[in-house]
Amino acid sequence: MKRAVRIAAIGHCSALGLTLSEATDALCSDRARPASKRTVLGRHWPWFGMALADDGPELRARDAITRVGKELAVALPAADWSATPLFIASSSLQMGALETSAREVGSVVLPPDAAAFSQQVADWLGIAGTPWTFSTTCTSGLAALDAAATLIRSGEIERALVLAIELANDTTLAGFSGLGLLASASGEPGLVLGEAVAGVLLTAAAGPGWHIAACRLGIDGHSPTGPAPDGNVIATVIRSALADAGLHAADIGLLKPHAGGLDATAAAEAHALTAVFGSTQPRQLDFKAALGHTLGASGLAELGLLLATPDHAPSTARHALFNLIGFGGSIAALVLSRDRSHPTTALGDEGTATETARITLELDSAELTHRARTALGAPVRRAGTLAELCLAGVDACLDATATEQGPARSTAVLFASRSGPRAAFHRVLEDLCLRNEDPMPFDFLATQAMLAALPLKNCLPELEAACYLPLTGDTELQWLRMTTLARAWLASGRHARVLLGMVEPGQDKHHCEWRSLSAASPSERPPSESRPPSRPGRR
Repeated sequence: MKRAVRIAAIGHCSALGLTLSEATDALCSDRARPASKRTVLGRHWPWFGMALADDGPELRARDAITRVGKELAVALPAADWSATPLFIASSSLQMGALETSAREVGSVVLPPDAAAFSQQVADWLGIAGTPWTFSTTCTSGLAALDAAATLIRSGEIERALVLAIELANDTTLAGFSGLGLLASASGEPGLVLGEAVAGVLLTAAAGPGWHIAACRLGIDGHSPTGPAPDGNVIATVIRSALADAGLHAADIGLLKPHAGGLDATAAAEAHALTAVFGSTQPRQLDFKAALGHTLGASGLAELGLLLATPDHAPSTARHALFNLIGFGGSIAALVLSRDRSHPTTALGDEGTATETARITLELDSAELTHRARTALGAPVRRAGTLAELCLAGVDACLDATATEQGPARSTAVLFASRSGPRAAFHRVLEDLCLRNEDPMPFDFLATQAMLAALPLKNCLPELEAACYLPLTGDTELQWLRMTTLARAWLASGRHARVLLGMVEPGQDKHHCEWRSLSAASPSERPPSESRPPSRPGRR
């Protein structure tokens, strides 16, 4: 079944205001605060921080999160609130609290689970069960929104609370500083970062307001820090989202571009928008000048402002497009429709999703590096063990199904990890907090997971989307969730194949398990599709 997905409530806490009404009032009256400064390793950077009491990172986090929770809870009876599935997005999770702890105790202590903070958030909000967690750099918020909307639309759940969290920490600023991408206090152009907590309550219940017409994720393998200059992947993702929504470019009356502040990204986005809309483009709005670039929270923080500010969402705009571009080549496009009728329609037979491979690998570091290099046809640069495990596992999956593959088919990857890139986390915290040194640029948390997607895209050109899900709770529950989401994607026709991975780097041994789901069994494919495709980089 295909159902409507309505935005029933919005919550917002940022440098613009500690509630949605405060933020929209400041925006509409031009009372937005200018960027302040944040100092890291003796250097000062422009920074948009939330005006919360400085009671330590954990209390500040709880304050901001519960404020947003209160704004969202008004749309639900108390009994329904606690049972609402929770989807959390962030590129840094609890990194600020880990920095404080490391400095206080003189050593680095990491939580047992990569997404332990997400469970803490659920407890603060009074939400039962284990949250979903998504970390796909700047597109994290829309990745979580897409998963929640997909499951509502397919009938798996009735409602969802989607929360995007980006909190102050030195690690992210130091990482972007090391890449030379930050605007300077003296006025040099670049990124101006900020913090925010924002959320939406999604529901299948009918009602007026804005609906999620479509959301598409993409992956651009050009570089770790930006998309290809031609903008072709961005344009493709936007067109796919419009097609999913049953709309044409001319139907879009309002556009929220990424507009992150980097010249290379801006040029690529401009080329993409010209390719999609031509010379006559929709009215465009941007919020980062007043809000800062809030990274993993930017999707929901800016979405809330777009929909809650009357002057920014005029009644003449029935359809809006929201575009995001992130590190690691992550792309996201969201199409919104106001008061649009969404009749219930059949999506297709979900039973046609077939598991075609199940692979388990346990490798020492030398063998893992060899396998990853063989899959890519070159050394894996910048990324570490997490990326190598993804390459080795995906390569083994593709080898196991080689006789069943036809021509290149749209592929997505969902991969989860309990340990995550722990070695990189530990190393960057030691450098920054214990030795007061600049960490290696690509070690910082916001980029690590999605760096794994870049080599995957290079050896698997048909890869269209990649999502990293930091893990907490039961592993079997995570497998069930990823499988359910994959089947919904396959049933909708978004992808022809989804590869699911559980990836665990270790000390001496590294473990991963991968499963391949396809939209159709091999016997259902035409004979002309029986030839296995060639994969670049394979030796």
